[in-house]
Amino acid sequence: MWQTGRTGQDVGGQGGGEEQQVVRAAGQIGGLTLLSRISGLGRDVVIGQVFGAGMAADAFFVAFRIPNLLRRLVGEGATAAAFVPVITEYLTQRSRADALSMIRALLGTGLGLLFVLTAIGMLFADPITRLFAPGFAGEKLALSIDLTRIMFVYLFWIGGVALAMGVLHALRHFTAPAFAPVLLNVAMIACALGLSAHLAEPVMSLAYGVVIGGACQLLWQVPALVRRGISLRLRWHPRHPALRRIGVLLLPLVFGTGIFQINQIISTLLASLLAAGSVSCLWYANRLFEFPVGIFVVALSTAVLPSLAAQAQQRNMQGVQDNLGFALRLVNIVTLPAATGLAVLAVPITTVLFFRGAFSAQDVVVTAAALQGLAVGLWAVAATRQITACLYALGDTKTPVWGGAVALLVKIGFSLALMGSVSFADETNWVAQAVASLSRSLAVWDLGVVGLAISTSLAAIANLIFQAVALSWHFHSFPWRRWMVSLLWSGLASVVMTIPLWWMIAQVDWFGQHVSLLVRVGSLSGAVALGFLSFVVVVWPGGKAEIRALMGMLPERALGFLPQFLQPWQ
Repeated sequence: MWQTGRTGQDVGGQGGGEEQQVVRAAGQIGGLTLLSRISGLGRDVVIGQVFGAGMAADAFFVAFRIPNLLRRLVGEGATAAAFVPVITEYLTQRSRADALSMIRALLGTGLGLLFVLTAIGMLFADPITRLFAPGFAGEKLALSIDLTRIMFVYLFWIGGVALAMGVLHALRHFTAPAFAPVLLNVAMIACALGLSAHLAEPVMSLAYGVVIGGACQLLWQVPALVRRGISLRLRWHPRHPALRRIGVLLLPLVFGTGIFQINQIISTLLASLLAAGSVSCLWYANRLFEFPVGIFVVALSTAVLPSLAAQAQQRNMQGVQDNLGFALRLVNIVTLPAATGLAVLAVPITTVLFFRGAFSAQDVVVTAAALQGLAVGLWAVAATRQITACLYALGDTKTPVWGGAVALLVKIGFSLALMGSVSFADETNWVAQAVASLSRSLAVWDLGVVGLAISTSLAAIANLIFQAVALSWHFHSFPWRRWMVSLLWSGLASVVMTIPLWWMIAQVDWFGQHVSLLVRVGSLSGAVALGFLSFVVVVWPGGKAEIRALMGMLPERALGFLPQFLQPWQ
C-alpha cells in the first residue's frame, strides 16, 4: 500500500491547514530528535570523561569529522531538498509504478556509488587525514589515520541512511529517520564504556562504535520503507532521468545547505594548528551549539520543505510566503532566547556536563568561550535554513551557492585574523605552511579557538543577509512587518532574560571542589527555569500566536512518542 502519512493529507492546503501540518510534523521530528540529542549529549559526556580533550580525543574528532561530513552536508538538508521536489513530482504527476521504479533506481545507484566512495576513502586515508589536520604529526597523525580508515566504513552506512531519509521525507514520514541517530549514540557509549579498557589503543573503541552504530541506523530505515511499498530489489540505473535531475540539484545544494558544516571543517583544520586540545574543545562547543539547532531548526526546515515544495508546484506563491513567514517567526521566538541562554550559561553548562574525569577546568574555560562565540550566530543559522528551503522549493539553487561562497570567504578571512599564531611539526605539509604564512600576515587578535568560533558566526550572518536580500526579489511583497514585530519582541525578552540568569549563576562557585554535582545541576536548572519564565512573560504580548503554535508541538511529542518508538515502521 502506497502511503504518504498523516501530514500528506492536505498537501497544498491554504493558510492554517499547512501551518498545522508543519507544526505537527516539526513536533514529531523535534520530539524524537530531542531524544537523539539527549543521547548524543550523553555520548559526549562519556567521551569527555574517558578521553578528555587530549591527543586521543583530538585524533578521534578529526577522524570522525571526515566521513561524518556527508551526514552533515546531505543528511540534514541537501538530500531532502534535492529528493523531495523530484519525488513529489513523480508521486503527484506520474503513475505509482513510475515512482516506485525511480525510487528503486535512486537507492540502488546511490548505494553503489557510496560503496566506491568508501573504498577510495579507506585507500587514501593517509593523504586525506593530512589535508584535514595539517597540524598533526607523529603519533597523533598516525592514530588519526588509523581511525579515519576504520570510520570510512561509516560513510557507506550513513550515506544509505541519507538516501532512505530523503525518500521517507518525500512520503512525509519522519519518525524512523528522526530516531535513527539514537542508535549511533548508544553504540558509541556502549563501546566506549565496555570495550575501551580491553584495547591497546582505547580510543579505537569509539571508531568501532561509529561503524556499528551506522549499520544499525541504516537497518532501522528498512521497515519504514517496506511498509510504504518500497521494494528492496534495488536497481543500478545511473542514467535514469530523475537521478540526473537530482544530481544536478544535489551538487549546489550540498554547498548551499552545508556551508555551516563546511565552515566547521575549516575550523577543525585550523584548530589542528593551535594548542593541543583545541580540536576537542571546539568539538564539544559545537555539540552544545547544535543541541537547539538539531531539536528545533532542522526539524522545522525538514517539516516545512514538503509544504513549500507542494505549494511551489501549484504556483501558490502566497502560500509559500505565509509558510516561510510563519517558520521565520518561530525561529525568532526559539533561537534568540536559546542563543542568549547558551552565551550567558556557557560556563555552568560546560561544567555540569564535562567537568569530571579527564576533562580539566582549563578545558571547561576554553570550551565555554568557544560556545559563546558560536552562540552569536545561532539565530542566523536557523533563519538561513528556512530561507534556503524556500529558495530550493522555488527552484533557485544558485542563490544558496553564492551565499555559501560569500560565507566561506568571510569564514576564512576572519579565522585567519582572529585565531592568532599557529604551530605545526610537519614542515613538509604545504597546507600548514600556507595557513601559517597567511595567519602571520592577517592576524589582528590572538583569540585561538574562540576566534574560530566567532568567525563561524560572522560567516553565518553574512550568508543570511545575502540570501534574505535575494529572496526579496522572488516576492512582490512579503510579511516583513509581522516578522519584524516578532523579532523585536523576542529580542527584548531575551535581553530581559539575561538579568535573572546572571544573578542565578553568580550564586555558585562553578569550579569549587566543595560544590557537588547536585548543587551545580540544581542551580543550572533553576537558572534555566527562571530565565524561561521571564522570557515568556515579556514576549507574550507580541508572541501569543507563535507560542501557541509551539505548544501545538507538545502533544505530538508527549502523546505520540511511545507508539512511534515501539512501531518505527508505522
